[in-house]
Amino acid sequence: MAISQKHEMTSHWKSKTGFLFAAVGGAIGLGNIWRFPFEAGQNGGAAFVIIYVAFVIIIGFPLLSAETMLGRYGKQGAVTNFGHVASMEGKSQNWKYIGWFIASSSFILCSYYSVIAGTTAAYAVEAVMGSFKDITPDGAVELYASYSESPLKLTFWHAFFMGICAITLSRQLNDGIEKLTSIAMPVFFALLIALIIMAAVIGDFSAGAAFLFEPDFSKVNVEMVISALGQAFFSIGVALGIMLTFGAYLPEDTSIVKSAFIICIADTMVAVFAGLTIFPIVFGFGMEPNVGPALVFNTMTVAFGQLEYGGIIATGFFSLLAIAGFTTLLALMEQMVSYLNKFYEMKRSKAANMVTGAVFVVGMLSVFSTNILASVQVAGMNLMDTFDWWINQVGLPLGGLFTAVFAGWVLSKQSFIKGFGEKEKHVGLLYVLIRYFCPVAILIVFVSQFVS
Repeated sequence: MAISQKHEMTSHWKSKTGFLFAAVGGAIGLGNIWRFPFEAGQNGGAAFVIIYVAFVIIIGFPLLSAETMLGRYGKQGAVTNFGHVASMEGKSQNWKYIGWFIASSSFILCSYYSVIAGTTAAYAVEAVMGSFKDITPDGAVELYASYSESPLKLTFWHAFFMGICAITLSRQLNDGIEKLTSIAMPVFFALLIALIIMAAVIGDFSAGAAFLFEPDFSKVNVEMVISALGQAFFSIGVALGIMLTFGAYLPEDTSIVKSAFIICIADTMVAVFAGLTIFPIVFGFGMEPNVGPALVFNTMTVAFGQLEYGGIIATGFFSLLAIAGFTTLLALMEQMVSYLNKFYEMKRSKAANMVTGAVFVVGMLSVFSTNILASVQVAGMNLMDTFDWWINQVGLPLGGLFTAVFAGWVLSKQSFIKGFGEKEKHVGLLYVLIRYFCPVAILIVFVSQFVS
């Protein structure tokens, strides 16, 4: 079936605030609160943070702007947008494969992201039940193992997340994603601020702040730079089709540059605030920050267990993670639901059930990767870690590279400006960054990881 104007989006965000809440909710996820702290912890703290922020500014922001522009210009979701815009520009239909590559990356990410998000929800319940009280480091490891080694527990929480995503995505844009994120994100920010205040009271705030803001540049190496670029991509959600799809719903009178700036600022602030929540507690209780992914599930549970009101704080903390994971999953899967809805004229409810069902089935590989299929290794990594490596080291950089090349070289400069709108400021600078700087910078970092 050929891509045509009849497949263009007809729905629009009810308000700019609703769009921003949905976009920020899509960008802010486990990458900010679960991944950023352990990446910063493993890579020496402040030096990593500075490089990460630099990548957000010079690569993430232009790419986020370009993705949103492409979405609004083509008025289609990520899957078909590139092919449609290429036709509008009189270019080859082979550009459509960028959309399929990005959509496949999003699908793979959703499949294991739901498993991790489900575990954060399970930990929120464990906190309510008092499971963290006086827990020892060995006890924290055993608690995590009770989930990672249990296909039944992981499947239940994975299915729980897919179920509530299916219900939300089955509704129209304004009654589903826009309404829910408009409620979830204010709750998210309220919880985050409360947790920072608690961390300042019960932890070593000065040590945590020093770790995040006093750089030691002697720790900078190629691996750190690659990790910072991957974190910047993962954190703000570029090259995953989120803003391509959300941009297709964006009215013409909304400033893309201002919106992208707000999203990047909010996303970066949440990542730093997450660090200010976690590291003061880590240092206040004499723990190590460089323990990797276990930082949240093992180290933090021990800290919470030593506090008089640790159960309440832990409930808020893991609820924060669960909300972040949920809003990101909604944003990632909307591109697939909208594709089935518009391209095959499928009811949203059926499309939502098909997408979440497919994600659930593939996600079972990640569920089994730490138990039944633990012996299945790819280059020394289990299946979930393999998926994560592919997304962060290959999928996101290449998706960003392809998007930058498409926006900077396939679109004419006149179409690029038209896509943003004649009244938009600083489009000329964005065009130069997208056309020249972003592709070169991404390519250098991408190649460097394999050379090193």
